[in-house]
Order: sequence, then C-alpha cells, then structure tokens
Amino acid sequence: MSQTTLFTPLIKAFQARTAREQALLAGLAVLVVLTIAWFGVLAPAMSWRADAARRYANAAEGYESILVQASEYRALSAQAVNADDREPLRTLADRTARERGLAISRVQPLEDGRLGVWMEQADADSLMGWLSLLSREHGVNAERVSLDREGETRVRAQLTLVRAGGAG
Repeated sequence: MSQTTLFTPLIKAFQARTAREQALLAGLAVLVVLTIAWFGVLAPAMSWRADAARRYANAAEGYESILVQASEYRALSAQAVNADDREPLRTLADRTARERGLAISRVQPLEDGRLGVWMEQADADSLMGWLSLLSREHGVNAERVSLDREGETRVRAQLTLVRAGGAG
C-alpha cells in the first residue's frame, strides 16, 4: 500500500471539513507535534547532564564512604588482641557458640591456625549473631561459610574460622 492510498481517506476527510474545523485540526496537530518534541526529545536532552552529575556525585559519595569504612576496619584489625592474651580459637568458638545456644557437631583444626566448624540444625539468626560477635569482639572472621537450609529458620553450617592476623 503506497502513502497516497494510505493518506487518501484522511485527506478527503480533512477537505470535507469547514475552514474553521480545518484550522482547529491543524492547530491540534501542531500542539501534538510540539508536545511529542518537548517530552520525547528536548526535555530528556536537557536533563541528561544534570542526571549524570547527580549520579556521579552519588557514586563519589559512596566511594568516600567505602574508603572511610575500610580505614576504620584496618584500625580495628590493628587493635586485635595479642596472641599471648587470648584463649585458643577452638575453645573460644566452643564457649561462645554454647553462650548463643548453638551446638557444634564437629571441629577440625586446619593449617595456619584456621578452624573448621560444623553445625547441624543451627538457628540461622543465632548463627549470624555468633559470627558477628566473633568478628567484632574477638577478631575472628569466617573465611569460608557454607549454609544449607534445614527448614524455615534452621541451617546446616560448615565454617572455616580464622583469627585476624592468621594465628590460631
């Protein structure tokens, strides 16, 4: 179908209108074209720069926040308790787990002072709180964590714990 046959009914309908109606329809068409041009082309083109500047500022602020948090983490790691003043990692893990109501089913000492810990049917919230306590108060981090869901709130956990600085 060519353009002349496509627009022929529209042209005939337009020509069948009075001069006043034709002027109103032409004005409406101009308004529609201007609206599409403004909202589809001009407004987005004018606002892209402001949006880009805002995204850049947000990214720079996030980067600065990460740098501050990393320096705080390094400072806290440097303040970790000396190896001479602390209890063995195995004893610490067992004691703090019992305090949190967690039962360790298996413990295996690993090389470099790391400790493998297995738990069956552990409460997920208690486990996460326990890991947070170990990290925050004792400088012990979970190097590797494997969790398998065992119901709504229970998990089977296999963890590798390591003290900050690597010594057990």
